[in-house]
Amino acid sequence: MQLMRNRRGRRRAEHAPSAPPRVPSLGNGLTVPIRADDYPRILEGLRADVLPAPGQEFFVGWDGVRTRVAMLPFAPPALAGQASTELPIPDDGYRSEDAEYVALAQALDTAEGTFRIVEVGAGWAPWSVAGIVVARRRGLSATGIAVEASELRASWAMQHAADNEVSAELITGAPDEIAERVRASWGSTELRVVLAAGWHTRTVLQFPDLDPADMGGAVWTLPGTDVDYRGAHLSHHDVPTVSFEDLLAGGQVTDLLHIDVQGVEYELVEPASGTIQDHVRLMAIGTTDRYNEGLLQHHFLPRGWGLALDAPCSAVFTMTHPTLAGFTVQDGLQLWENPFLRADFPS
Repeated sequence: MQLMRNRRGRRRAEHAPSAPPRVPSLGNGLTVPIRADDYPRILEGLRADVLPAPGQEFFVGWDGVRTRVAMLPFAPPALAGQASTELPIPDDGYRSEDAEYVALAQALDTAEGTFRIVEVGAGWAPWSVAGIVVARRRGLSATGIAVEASELRASWAMQHAADNEVSAELITGAPDEIAERVRASWGSTELRVVLAAGWHTRTVLQFPDLDPADMGGAVWTLPGTDVDYRGAHLSHHDVPTVSFEDLLAGGQVTDLLHIDVQGVEYELVEPASGTIQDHVRLMAIGTTDRYNEGLLQHHFLPRGWGLALDAPCSAVFTMTHPTLAGFTVQDGLQLWENPFLRADFPS
């Protein structure tokens, strides 16, 4: 510190310029971003050598997974009885975009010996069933948990598993009962369908009563109203929750945690991020507004996670909605890699 005289002759202290603030590193320097040009090569890894016959009821994709078209009210009826060898680029025409398939393929390509998937907000469990089908085809021992708060869609998940010869059991009950059954030994079951909402604690939440074609339900309502995040007025009912601590319990690493919860993605994963970091290799999160996308980046990048795939959501800001997610017309996807569970992570 130097002593200087001001214009009136009084001495004042002049501080040396302070050092610039240290900015912590974001990311890990290990994760390799997946580009759109990589999609065809990665998706070819899911291809089945021989496709099962679709019959009159099913659509069969290039990955060999059968989907009962009449079960899904939003699926084009013309898909029934069809089989396709085309890769789902830019999308499959009824369910999802190519990036979401890439996330599953990446998890399968990097699995070693076993494959485990946990799907939260599962609907009819398309990712769990597809993951088990492909893993089994590759000689991997595969298990999955599909968490769905809608009783109707949980029944779809059980049907979808049966249609693809995946052994499944339905788990229902109060939060503590669900947790006990989820943590129990597996036996010969490949898929557990859990009728509950995924959350960071065991509790009871509200879930809307939805039209079967509406896949946009979320366990959140504006306080004191019957309005959901889109502004729709819906009746609601109580649903039990299952926590990440219970879903990820046991010694086996979860190769892919797939989350699709329509607007509460950050609220869901932030309190459980320590548990997720201890147990999950790859995490695919469907995103429904850019604020949540930024929160996820702000939270996981400083913790060393790598953002392998970033497909932002898109929105049209017309009319009025109570939340940002209400304006979204196309969900996004973030695929996160946990470097601490990589074999080449420096000790």
